[in-house]
Amino acid sequence: MMIELVIPTMCKSPHLKTMLKRYESNPYISRIHIIDNSCGEFVKEYNTSEYFKLELTTPTQNWYVNPSWNYGVSRCKLNSIVGILNDDILFDDDVFEYIVYFSDEMGILGMHSDNFLTTEKAYEMVDIPHHIYGWGTMFFIEKRDWVPIPDGLKLFYGDSWQFGNSVKCRALRGVPMKESSMHATVSHADLIDEFRNIHEEDIQNWDRIKKGELI
Repeated sequence: MMIELVIPTMCKSPHLKTMLKRYESNPYISRIHIIDNSCGEFVKEYNTSEYFKLELTTPTQNWYVNPSWNYGVSRCKLNSIVGILNDDILFDDDVFEYIVYFSDEMGILGMHSDNFLTTEKAYEMVDIPHHIYGWGTMFFIEKRDWVPIPDGLKLFYGDSWQFGNSVKCRALRGVPMKESSMHATVSHADLIDEFRNIHEEDIQNWDRIKKGELI
């Protein structure tokens, strides 16, 4: 079983170029689905002909994170492992070999909070009873298990939605990770107010979803 990656981006992260080269050369990754929510910056920053695994989608307006995830997953093959990744993380890509090797045991697998504090690599899957900080920065799920995220959630709670709809929820510990500051994603002042408003709407809609009022 191979991994297909889904990565929405605003093309602001300093880590994306480094990681794209690793994804491209990794033998366990068959496809890299980039959704360019900057609406055109990606082709200005990257020579797309260098990336044979790349499938680039450039919307005419920002789709935001969760709709981008839904779209990217819809483009993945049915028998694939889907990796949902932030564009602002830096890590050793040999983790993909581990994930493929232990795919029968993973359920839905996110990152453990400790990964942002450790420098020691020692991969270990652990069961977690509830969603934890950092879990959704990179998580893996079989395509057939993906439950489309409701339209009312644009930027937040998409990983919480998948977590809540999964039977076996696990976290991968011992993956040293670096993360860009939030400014890699929201770097322009005119976007901050827009994202704040969407965040407030997502909070309200998430509360409605938990009450069964909005699906």
